[in-house]
Amino acid sequence: MASARKIAKEAGVSIGTVSRVLNNKMGVSEDTRRRVMEVAQGLNYTLPKRLPLPMLAVTHIGLLAKPVSETSILANPFYADVYHGVEQACSDLDIHLAFNVMEIADERLRKLPTLLNDERIGGLITLGALPHSVVAALTRVIDAPCVMVDNWAPDTPWDSVMMDNTGGMSAVVAHLIAQGHQQIVFVAGPEHPSIVERQAGYEGAMHQHGLTPQIIETPDLGIPDGEAAAEMLIEVHSDATAVVCANDMQAIGVIRRFTQQGIAVPEQIAVTGFDDIQMASFIQPTLTTMHVDRVALGRLAVDLLLGRVNAPWRPAVRCTMSVSFVMRESTAGLTVDLHAAVG
Repeated sequence: MASARKIAKEAGVSIGTVSRVLNNKMGVSEDTRRRVMEVAQGLNYTLPKRLPLPMLAVTHIGLLAKPVSETSILANPFYADVYHGVEQACSDLDIHLAFNVMEIADERLRKLPTLLNDERIGGLITLGALPHSVVAALTRVIDAPCVMVDNWAPDTPWDSVMMDNTGGMSAVVAHLIAQGHQQIVFVAGPEHPSIVERQAGYEGAMHQHGLTPQIIETPDLGIPDGEAAAEMLIEVHSDATAVVCANDMQAIGVIRRFTQQGIAVPEQIAVTGFDDIQMASFIQPTLTTMHVDRVALGRLAVDLLLGRVNAPWRPAVRCTMSVSFVMRESTAGLTVDLHAAVG
């Protein structure tokens, strides 16, 4: 009799996928299921009596996270909350959650995550923006349903959960313009889908009000990147009255460097962030930002994944979660020349 390994080779899928199909488990597309069954029958494999698929048969979910600069994904103020949302949703449904940090170097996946070998995994969630080459590598080996959080790729069959980055950043700029600001500088970041959308929101709002976008490029989204942006802003954009940062960590770095240089926020320059991490309400002055319900992002990802398991034929879905503006102390009206402030 043909073995599962032989069927997998002939069908061009993993042994885990063959096991799911032959044991009538969820987590396999109808096309793949049909192909495996046809190969098994062609090889005279004795098929078990098939039972109707249950509406919900997922007992294990795998969470794949991108590497972050912190020692642990749980130390990242954004992704830690998303992780907890996934964890809470799984706990509510008695689903076991497996977790792997992917090994990525030079924008390539160094090796496949070990949890992909776990045949119990009925669906996967990826956390954070991944290089296109990594997404392509994963789509070639993952047959189970998958949902991307804070990332999306139009050329994959996977669902995704994003926040309203464009609309949120447009609202931030509109707030500053309503206060009288016109020289508004944006601190950008890496080619992360959310950051690209936030920059597009800034640029669109500026153009809509007849203003010229001014952008400072930074390689990443941390506090040091904000500090470096503040130095450049003082040197190159001395007429700026407001700075809009791609995330809260950058904004905290900007405020810290301005404080060190004797520049008062918001009296001399307004600063905004995005995400509303916990530090945003503790820094002095407290940070005006856009609130993202990160726990809800994680819970929504689980809901979307289970929906995909029960409806594998539906087109890929992108969910965009709303965000809300939080006004705090770091924004105010028009100010003075930055060079005059630092003397």
